[in-house]
Amino acid sequence: MKLLLIFCTFAISLALQQVAIAQPVVAAARSSAVTSALLAQRVEVVEGKTVLKPAGQAKLGDLIEYSNTYRNGGTGAAEKLLATVPVPVGTTLVVGSLNPSKAQASTDGVQFAPIPLMRSMRQSDGTERKVPVPLSNYRAVRWDIGVLPPESAVTVSLQVRIDVEAIKQASSVRP
Repeated sequence: MKLLLIFCTFAISLALQQVAIAQPVVAAARSSAVTSALLAQRVEVVEGKTVLKPAGQAKLGDLIEYSNTYRNGGTGAAEKLLATVPVPVGTTLVVGSLNPSKAQASTDGVQFAPIPLMRSMRQSDGTERKVPVPLSNYRAVRWDIGVLPPESAVTVSLQVRIDVEAIKQASSVRP
């Protein structure tokens, strides 16, 4: 029952994100004229071609593409633009889908590091070694766009897979 509830919550959040959400970018750029529009769409291959469809109809195992378009409607350049796309709980990031490919990731949406994320794991002999963080633990991806000229736009995107294992992990950490 808990797994079904988490999946339903995920499906509802996808449906809400089906329509682009325009919002001001708070700390991502040094210009108040920058806005972002986040869009989530289901990825299908039809006759060998990739087709994007409404994400509200997604099911376990489907690929979802998130794209975020940043627009600078101001008269000055936006500097230090950091473009961010969330990775929802219940999904697993598809690393080869990052566009542009050079990005950083986060497990908490606050601290970012180069991909692949690594963590220290204590071994049975007491030593520690670095191991990759599972892709299902990634919660956000960020690109350092730098300068966005006035009256211009940039789009970043990634794909995630709706994943039973990620949903099970999420349900085990909730009270």
